[in-house]
Amino acid sequence: MKKLVFIFLIGLMMLPAVASAELKVAVIDRNYLMANVPSGEAMMENLSKEFAGRKGQLEREFKKLEEDRTAYINNMQTMSESQRTTTERELKKRASDFKLKQEAYEEDLKKRRADEAKKLGQKIADAVEAVAKRGGYDILVERAAAPYFGPKVPNVSDQVIQELAK
Repeated sequence: MKKLVFIFLIGLMMLPAVASAELKVAVIDRNYLMANVPSGEAMMENLSKEFAGRKGQLEREFKKLEEDRTAYINNMQTMSESQRTTTERELKKRASDFKLKQEAYEEDLKKRRADEAKKLGQKIADAVEAVAKRGGYDILVERAAAPYFGPKVPNVSDQVIQELAK
């Protein structure tokens, strides 16, 4: 029993030494990373190029539809009842088809953006981990996670951006 008490007391005496072991902490700013990541701009350019054809086609269809609507409104007085009905139905059908195409385009674009953002997020996570390991940091804290960081806590966001640029 005395040995157990002695070991317990030794353990209590060592507790302050263990508690005072210093953790190496740094800060990362995810908003700063997303705004300044080199591959982010390239990703947006690639998406723009990928969807440029469909976007151009939709813009041309919309312009043609608007021109035909304007022509219908201008010529409506001179048309017979059957011509007006036929033209109205055709314009409504084309407008409906256009709306479906536009929604499909926006959905596809949104999905591709999400896919690319996921890939970019994984690259950022890998770069953060590499910087943490290289710097010997025990914890990297998101800037928004705590209301205050002292001046001794380094911000390693620029190091992460450099890691991403490799």
